[in-house]
Amino acid sequence: MSRWSAGKKIYQMARELRRQRGGCVGAYVLDAAGCSYRHQASPENYFVLRFYELNEKERETYLTSGRSAIADRRLNRFMSEEKNRIMAHKHLFYQCFSELIYRESIYIPKVSYLEFLAFLDSHETFILKPDRGIMGQGIEKLRTENVENREAFFQRCKAARLLAEQVITQHEELERISNCVNSVRMNAARDGKGTIRLIGACLKCGAKGAAADNFHSGGIAYPLDIRTGIVTGPGRNNTEIKDYEIHPGSSVYMPGFSVPYWEEVVACAMKAMEHMPELGYVGWDIAVTPDGPELIEGNCHWPGGNIIQLDKIGKYPLIKECLEGVT
Repeated sequence: MSRWSAGKKIYQMARELRRQRGGCVGAYVLDAAGCSYRHQASPENYFVLRFYELNEKERETYLTSGRSAIADRRLNRFMSEEKNRIMAHKHLFYQCFSELIYRESIYIPKVSYLEFLAFLDSHETFILKPDRGIMGQGIEKLRTENVENREAFFQRCKAARLLAEQVITQHEELERISNCVNSVRMNAARDGKGTIRLIGACLKCGAKGAAADNFHSGGIAYPLDIRTGIVTGPGRNNTEIKDYEIHPGSSVYMPGFSVPYWEEVVACAMKAMEHMPELGYVGWDIAVTPDGPELIEGNCHWPGGNIIQLDKIGKYPLIKECLEGVT
């Protein structure tokens, strides 16, 4: 990102802060620029993690975007081009991690029209998503009966390199919050000795009527105690300075909410790390079904630091421990 683009983003963020909480745009700009220089904090770090409320000692403990990028380069140093392709392309990821993924899916460019029709006929609703989508962009939940011209639809999906997959049936406790799949984000890293360490976790919940729970698509993230899977406080989104104790789409009071099958969720993240030993730092998205956890995806090279630090505990010290002895 150029200095001009970075400066523009800081200014826009500062104006938003003034609108929502008052204060001086210039003061926010200067403070955010200083955080960018001293702590490698992005404007979103400054906004979502509320750096404007923190002192320098507290800011030093947070895993900012710049610090996360450095950790990614060093901890994921053994990732080959082939492994990176697997993590970047959903259809390859589903094949590689099939033992942790139970939903039916098809990569439309690789199937025949008859196979595509068979998939539609076996599912009343399905999820359509880009093979390389990020931040929840381009994800749709569709009803099969609404697909009028199936052949034309097939050709459009094929040209756009889309996947169609079975809708995950989530646990009834999570369904109460939002009827899109509300997933656990679990960040895990491998230290210099090869030991897998859990860095932080959150529960990502979709906004009312959303097809995905992504934080950058209107979702709300709630901090989780990584030992117990219990929500420890209010959630946040990335557009409003607001604490969401009550989920706005369902009126469920979230602090104290316990994620079902928590031990199995942790085990799922550990198994995923063990399945690809080259991975050094990744954010796993895990759904919880009535029968237990199911892996959704792995966010390698951009694990997402903001949402695992909404418990107001910076995770940079944990990452620095993992970096010890790593060249």
